[in-house]
Amino acid sequence: MRAVLVSHLYLDPGTRGKLRAIAGQDCSLVAAVPGGVAETFAGVRIAPIPATGGPEPGSLRWETRALRRLFTDVRPDIIQIEEEPVSQGSSAAASEAARLNIPVVVFSWESLPRRKSFLEKRRMSTSLKAAGACIAGNTLAADLLREELPTTPIAVMPQLGVTARPPRDRAPGDVLSIGFAGRLLPQRGVDSLLRACASIMGPWTLSVAGTGPEQESLEAQAQRLGLASRIRWLGGIPRADVEALLPGLDCLVLPSRRTDDWVERWSPVLLDAMACGVVPVVNEGGALASVVEGVGKVVGDEESLGVALQTLLAYPDERLRLGAAARQRVLERYVDSALAEQTIALWRQVLARPRRVE
Repeated sequence: MRAVLVSHLYLDPGTRGKLRAIAGQDCSLVAAVPGGVAETFAGVRIAPIPATGGPEPGSLRWETRALRRLFTDVRPDIIQIEEEPVSQGSSAAASEAARLNIPVVVFSWESLPRRKSFLEKRRMSTSLKAAGACIAGNTLAADLLREELPTTPIAVMPQLGVTARPPRDRAPGDVLSIGFAGRLLPQRGVDSLLRACASIMGPWTLSVAGTGPEQESLEAQAQRLGLASRIRWLGGIPRADVEALLPGLDCLVLPSRRTDDWVERWSPVLLDAMACGVVPVVNEGGALASVVEGVGKVVGDEESLGVALQTLLAYPDERLRLGAAARQRVLERYVDSALAEQTIALWRQVLARPRRVE
């Protein structure tokens, strides 16, 4: 099978794990990226396409003629576009693929309905009209895509996989080790986490990795609640330090609040924690709930969050069971090899359908 993936993400060699895994499945793969240099990476051809604009990916303008030349030269069996459907890059790639009658898979992270400009609507229409299937980054994005394409196959998977980590050998102790990682913003819900922690009966600690405009008020809240001695404020530490922190946690809590114009659409740190066997705890209503359901704790408010943390403290065996289940879910669904298998299965489903005749 020959395939072309179109995405700005693969400019960075550190994000190419899925590409390597797909190429390892006996697939001839080309990654079209905006700019950069032509190279071969683990059997994957990296094809630079001239682009202007930026720095935001959505504002990039890919050169349409260069996309056409690439598609004509490669003549892939399928093209996967991992730019948002409302972007110029997506609509340009979809239009050229349709011109050559090459099946297309379109990707979207957009997780909340919003008012779109006339140009965005036109680009989205072009992208989705060409789509033989879609990939949604989460279940909320899948719901929005189904409203637009009720009869089109839609798979749910992130763009990038996580690294399979060795299982930790630390047995749960008498002290519940709680973690949070992320920007300290009102919608992240750390104030609710602090109030929930104040209700726990028994020994616990909380490590907060991240900084932001809410830090001062959150530290003051911790002082008022009498929690300061149990909390470590780690600040904005590098990703490597966050990864080193995870194996020492019993649970990672991301109590984000969904608003009319914001939702936590994904969390690589949560997947990294699950891969380590750390119990994930998230709020319902967001995109992370479906990732955690059945292998962690999904809570509705700070009272139920406090109950969930109290339960994890009281029952160490439950921590072990959920941690093992969370790790297994990552291995089955979210490592690079799993994403490669899901992607190729979707491509085969598209290719097995009758080709549209324009």
